[in-house]
Amino acid sequence: MSGNGGEAFLDFTPIPAIASPCINVCRIGADGLCEGCRRTLDEIAIWSSASDSRRRAILTMVAERRT
Repeated sequence: MSGNGGEAFLDFTPIPAIASPCINVCRIGADGLCEGCRRTLDEIAIWSSASDSRRRAILTMVAERRT
């Protein structure tokens, strides 16, 4: 464990490997989906605390919405 508080925090905080699909076009359309990333507000809200498994599930739904 490191003596620096910030580094110690990172030592114990897992960083999910699945990046956000956000493209900084953050507008919710009439269909309830973000016009940029096609996620729902609930999906956007939970993203930062979601496991990689949950993130993959969200990305699968996003891909289906884009077709």
